[in-house]
Amino acid sequence: MKIPFLAIVIMFFSTNNCSNPEAGSIESFSYETFTRGSSTMYTVTPNQITVKSTGLNKNENSNSISSEEWSELINIAGEIDAAKMSQLKAPSDSRASDAALHAILSVRKNDTIYKTNSFDHGNPPEEVKPLVEAILRLAENVE
Repeated sequence: MKIPFLAIVIMFFSTNNCSNPEAGSIESFSYETFTRGSSTMYTVTPNQITVKSTGLNKNENSNSISSEEWSELINIAGEIDAAKMSQLKAPSDSRASDAALHAILSVRKNDTIYKTNSFDHGNPPEEVKPLVEAILRLAENVE
């Protein structure tokens, strides 16, 4: 009786990936900045980053990213509880008087999109700051 049970357990673990399920579940990251009349959307997928601007400076460019760059984003995102992103408080409110662009960070996991509330571009909540900075660093290489 013990041998068939043991065989089933071994088979289960050999067919299941017992690593962190959250790491592979992230499909993309988006960072959007906007104000009246213009917006910029930064979208990062496992293979590329795309920067799309609207308004007077309408433009769309993309650049490929390495698996190491994607892994870095995944590691940073692993420190964030995506389900609680919508509860994060913005540290400042300059966007209310047009002194800063509005910004929103989104993480797409398992076909669910988790978003922050609007915050000032350049001053994200501390919990997501490393991820925002990493996305913007990747965007610097997009021509």
